[in-house]
Amino acid sequence: MEKILHDILNAGIALFRAGEDSVNNAIKEVQRTFDELKAKGAADNSEPAVQLRKVLDDIVAQANDLNQKTGDAYNQALTQLQDLYNQATVEIEKIVPEERVNEIKDKIEELSNVINSKVNELRGGGTSASSGGTSSTSTGA
Repeated sequence: MEKILHDILNAGIALFRAGEDSVNNAIKEVQRTFDELKAKGAADNSEPAVQLRKVLDDIVAQANDLNQKTGDAYNQALTQLQDLYNQATVEIEKIVPEERVNEIKDKIEELSNVINSKVNELRGGGTSASSGGTSSTSTGA
C-alpha cells in the first residue's frame, strides 16, 4: 500500500512538472511572438502607422497636460479656500467676542475627543471610560 501511495505521489509530481514546463514554454513562446510583432510594427513606416503613432503621442501629451492642469487647479482652489477661511476667521473674530470663540473652540475640541475615542473603540483599542465622561458633557451642550 505504501509503495502505491509513493508511486501515485511521484506520478503527480511528474505531471505537475510537465505542466509547469508546458506553461513556461507557452510563456516563452508568447514573449517571442510579442517581440517579433513589436519589431515588425516598429519597422512599419507606412502612412497609417505613422499617423497612428502620432495620434498615440498626442493622446499621451494631452493626458499629461490635463494631469498637470488638474494639479494646478487643485492647488489654486486649495489656496483660495485657505484665503477664504482666513478671511472668515478674521471677520468672525471681529463680530464674536473672544470669550464666545473660546467656548466654541472648547466645544469643538470636546467633540473631537469624543469622536476620536469612539473611533478608537471601534478599532478595538478604545478607552470607553474616558469617552463616557466626555460624551455626557458634549450631549448636554
